[in-house]
Amino acid sequence: MGHRLAELVDNESIATAGTRTVDLDMNEPISRITVQLRLVNNGSTPTAHPATAVSKIEVCDGSDLLFSMSGKECSALNYYDKGFLPFSLCAYEDNIYSTVEFHLDFGRFLWDPILALDPKKFTNLQIKVTHNKATGASSPDAGYISVVAHIFDDANISPIGFLMSKQVYSYALSASGQERIVLPTDYDFRKILFGSLSAGNSPTSQLASVKLSVDNDKRVLVNNIGCSDLVKMLAIAKAEEAIIGMGSGSAINFFIAPTYEVYCNVSPMNTPLAVTVDLAQAQGGRVSLLSDASEAFQLRVSGYAPHGHIALPQGDQLNPDDWLNVSKFGNIALTITAGSSVGASSTAEVILQQKRTY
Repeated sequence: MGHRLAELVDNESIATAGTRTVDLDMNEPISRITVQLRLVNNGSTPTAHPATAVSKIEVCDGSDLLFSMSGKECSALNYYDKGFLPFSLCAYEDNIYSTVEFHLDFGRFLWDPILALDPKKFTNLQIKVTHNKATGASSPDAGYISVVAHIFDDANISPIGFLMSKQVYSYALSASGQERIVLPTDYDFRKILFGSLSAGNSPTSQLASVKLSVDNDKRVLVNNIGCSDLVKMLAIAKAEEAIIGMGSGSAINFFIAPTYEVYCNVSPMNTPLAVTVDLAQAQGGRVSLLSDASEAFQLRVSGYAPHGHIALPQGDQLNPDDWLNVSKFGNIALTITAGSSVGASSTAEVILQQKRTY
């Protein structure tokens, strides 16, 4: 079986905010598309997590969306699919590159012969990446994007379909409010993600409980279980991330992917260990760190619920026959109850990963 990496966009400048569109006009099935973003910081005061600079990634066939979510949502899905985050170096120091990757996986794993995106099944297949370099890392004044397709080259495979992953619902979160979301029932569910990211707030403070039911509560698959319990019971390996920053002599917020039960290990760089460091408890995708002015440091963070998202896997994730068969039900509803004290202007999102057959 042959494999090939096709570079569709080669380290292209993204000086101006916009959408980069690339035709996926190859004939061979695609197992994964990797989008890499490199941002050059213009200062040492963090703006936001570098993944924020990608507001949307889409794969479409005309108006038919096959993949659609933000950079942060894609990172969260990658974590729940793989058990770890793709490459993520959050450098917040002036004139240093901050680099993140996003994996658009169309199979259960890389080089899955059963599930892959087959361009021959579509007429106008494209990937679109919407970006704004200034919104991530530390006020970048330059940025670069690369797009690589992982292609089955001369492989004798006949995929039965692919994993279709996209945000299906988003709404404004209100304290203690309850939202009933009727999910699409066109293709079997492999995974449901839901979450709400608010700086300084744990996702379990944003979201109190969740219920998953079918046919107007005829069957209840998840019965109003607290999100603080779900994030523990369904936890996989800790999400880990590397941070590089520069102290200013006062407390600075640094943006990170893990949002729940986050632990940090900080080390000064090129300076004695006597440098003053005061590290506050990390919550909601940020950690406050006070370090001596003009002293560089490296920070290793680990935790759960990247970018505020929690996953509800549906069955054995490697066995497509065990995923939630939606054809048996008239409707499927996800009911989310918000926490009693949510962050201002908060939103909540729901993401579906489905088995779409050809």
